[in-house]
Amino acid sequence: MKSWTIRGSGLLFFLATVTFAQSSIPDTPQGFQQQYHSVFDAFRAHDATRTETCLNSFAIPPHWFVDAFGQEQGGNFARQYANAFAEFKHFTAEKFASIDAIKGHMQIDPSEPTDVRTHPWTPAEGTPLPRPPGLRGSLPAVQKFEIDYVLSAPGQGARLTSWVDAYVYIDGAFRYFGRPNKPFWKSGP
Repeated sequence: MKSWTIRGSGLLFFLATVTFAQSSIPDTPQGFQQQYHSVFDAFRAHDATRTETCLNSFAIPPHWFVDAFGQEQGGNFARQYANAFAEFKHFTAEKFASIDAIKGHMQIDPSEPTDVRTHPWTPAEGTPLPRPPGLRGSLPAVQKFEIDYVLSAPGQGARLTSWVDAYVYIDGAFRYFGRPNKPFWKSGP
């Protein structure tokens, strides 16, 4: 399998790519599955451009930061978010690229088909995220989704790896918000 990574190239590129036009994704677990699976499908097709575009659909739109926090603080949060989002993209690409290595470690034939399945975590399965400082209005509902890579051959159901991330639904799509208990404004060392 061809190995590659997705590179961030600064805030300007980030802001330009998040504005791409997309159709509205339903605010449902099935909508999240659809949006996330599009990234995986692009990766499996070895289409780096489409993978990048699909990953960027998970970025919080730049206007949200100004709308939610005002011009100055919104700009500061947008820069923090750009760093957290670059980590999300890198982590996701790394996880996709590691599938064959995981299969090898588990002594599974690399040709065994793999799929991505997602499901929401209930509030009881995690602690709520804190309210961002300086938020002017209400925060969109933070939803946590578990992402599982599973063997998808008939009779197979083995989970290869999984993790949980937090998302918000803004402007017709799910947007990466941070790790389960570490929102983007608490990212970094």
